[in-house]
Amino acid sequence: MTNTAERCLRCQAPMAGGAIFCQACGIAKTAAATGEYPVYDLERFFNYAVDLLCIAGTDGYLKLVNPAFERTLGFTAEELQARPFAEFIHPEDRSETVAEIGKLASGDPTLSFENRYRCKDGSYRYLHWTSFPEPATGLLYAVARDVTEWRRSQGQVDPLTGLVTDIGFDARLPQEWSRARRAGLLLSVAILDLDRFKHFNERYGYSAGDQCLTRVGALARSRMRRASDLTARIGGQRLGLVMSGGTEAQAIEVCEAIRRDVAALGISHEGITPPGPLTVSAGVAAAIPDPAHRPDTFLEAAATALGEAKDGGGNAVIAHRLASQS
Repeated sequence: MTNTAERCLRCQAPMAGGAIFCQACGIAKTAAATGEYPVYDLERFFNYAVDLLCIAGTDGYLKLVNPAFERTLGFTAEELQARPFAEFIHPEDRSETVAEIGKLASGDPTLSFENRYRCKDGSYRYLHWTSFPEPATGLLYAVARDVTEWRRSQGQVDPLTGLVTDIGFDARLPQEWSRARRAGLLLSVAILDLDRFKHFNERYGYSAGDQCLTRVGALARSRMRRASDLTARIGGQRLGLVMSGGTEAQAIEVCEAIRRDVAALGISHEGITPPGPLTVSAGVAAAIPDPAHRPDTFLEAAATALGEAKDGGGNAVIAHRLASQS
């Protein structure tokens, strides 16, 4: 049986099955049928865009998505719109995304936000979002760019933990320092280190050590208070945190919460004397940035505080507040 090719009603050029626009004259099928050809066809722009364009509701559902969603994630528009979009977001990113939606619902736009969306094959893609709310209608107009391959090409995703690497950390810290200085916000930098982890690997093997790092990284990331806060694996068993805004006490409490979470895992560490659970120590440095506080100043102070925590036996959080020179 021979299929008869569909033809454009305007120029009679053959059209592929399911095509929305004629590749020859660029007119939409609906426009050709009515004879109304808009000069600026926003529907065509919406459908041809490489970035992911959507209209969502503060009720948690996608109302309209462009074809880039299916090309990127593998789900059809119908599949994406049938379920709350939170179900497609990586579990570790959901709380941050919900908080960001709350901010949008109050009328504040999102100018820079990243989370991970699940693909139909079970993998995840990193999406970088810009969103603008319309409080009167409860609608959110959003654009997302798939930055997965860029992040990988820059070495900014740790393949074990899924956290940002030291490369990404070194790139973000100066940006957060500048932003905090402009806004007059407190900047807190923390370094976390698993206590006596070399002995843990020697006792249980590197595979067990990798599992611990993955769990600890997930715990640390879940404790971040703001979407802009950063959790990174900056080398070996060390994690780096960057927190902007809030107070020094809040930054210390984040690290204390992570310390308690790790101890509560109850991971046995018989490679030390006396044997006990695996623990973590942290050093925190906090200040409102000024010219006397370069980004490296925060790292050096956090490293010094961490050293004091380690020297005291570990399983501790110690903070250094940098004196302001303003």
